[in-house]
Amino acid sequence: MSVQISHFMKSAAEEPYRVFFPTALLVGVLGVFLWPLFYWQVIDYYPLFSHARLMTEGFVGGFAIGFLGTALPKMMQTKSLRGWQLGVLLGLHGVFCGCHLLGYVRVGDALFALMMSLMLFWLFLRVRSRGSLPPPAMVVAGMGLVCGVVGAGISSALGLMGDPYVVQFAQRLLYQAFILLPLLGVGCFIFPMILGTPNKQMGLGGKKASVAWKKKAGEGLLLGGLIVASYWVEVHGKVQMMSWVRFVLSAVWLTKETGWLQRKKAKGVMPFALKAGIVCVLGSMLAIGLLDKQKIALDHMLYIGGFGLITMMVATRVIYGHSGQGAKFQKWMKPVVACVALILLGMATRVSADFIPHLRVSHHIYAAFCWVTVSIIWGIAVLPSVKKYPFPQKLIVPTSAKKPSVMEMNFRK
Repeated sequence: MSVQISHFMKSAAEEPYRVFFPTALLVGVLGVFLWPLFYWQVIDYYPLFSHARLMTEGFVGGFAIGFLGTALPKMMQTKSLRGWQLGVLLGLHGVFCGCHLLGYVRVGDALFALMMSLMLFWLFLRVRSRGSLPPPAMVVAGMGLVCGVVGAGISSALGLMGDPYVVQFAQRLLYQAFILLPLLGVGCFIFPMILGTPNKQMGLGGKKASVAWKKKAGEGLLLGGLIVASYWVEVHGKVQMMSWVRFVLSAVWLTKETGWLQRKKAKGVMPFALKAGIVCVLGSMLAIGLLDKQKIALDHMLYIGGFGLITMMVATRVIYGHSGQGAKFQKWMKPVVACVALILLGMATRVSADFIPHLRVSHHIYAAFCWVTVSIIWGIAVLPSVKKYPFPQKLIVPTSAKKPSVMEMNFRK
């Protein structure tokens, strides 16, 4: 039995998405279902912070580790995570999610910060032994992970009792910068794959940083720095102005680096859903910049229609790409179409809830059920493919052969 577990962990460590995507999906279901349980008086605590942490640290954090832990070692042509490292990350993920479910938010934040710190440390060690540099936009994603660690660490240390500006800034780092920056960074690499647009990150690798790589990385560092600074200014009362700043920065970056506004031949539900998600990300920033009310409601346009929808589409692309099902990339798959429609419906329901006070509770419940239904459909239609491989697992590659990078594998194109 122990031999089987060891073999499973070693195999899963090579592509962590195979275990982290299912667990993150489950955490997302638990996170949204706290609201119906609260309204039905099944739980006796107000789940605001538990819900937010489960969706940010548990759901998005789980998908982030699954994606980056799979993609970055391949991009860098270096060794994958070890089985025991995956076990530690998975264990911490389960424990801190359990803490948040029980209402121990500060303990959960500390364990999440520890998990992400270990992930960053182990990835840094692999950067040093790399065969190739990762795409330069990954520095933006790295900044986002650091924001998550800092935000969760400050929240764990201070709770709600510290300097109000610092506490609010920590929450912005955790709830938004931790998700937005990786989206902008990873998006430069994977969005063009889905949209069929030119990929400006391709061909910039190599063991040493070229002038072009340094230029792109510098642009990413500037973008990330300005976005982080905008959150600090925002907590001092400049909410609308800083929302406009992030709208301009994100819109220019995504348009320049991904070409998402171009008309290309890419077909199917994934390109459509990805563009809808980008519209929701930018639309939420625009709405907050225009309206001086119900920021939390409008933020859910960003969380559900933006982060949630894009996360699910990228995960779908990763699962099909790594299981040899590239033929599905440009198809209108009915289950995925249903998921996209329900996510957008759930977003509209949740956003409208705070604008219609007498329907607030019912709309919260409807939005939660939309998300749960999406998770069930996606879990049945797409998730089983995490067990599939594009080639036999027992295929032996000579040790002297060069390991193909993620950019060279045909089944990902």
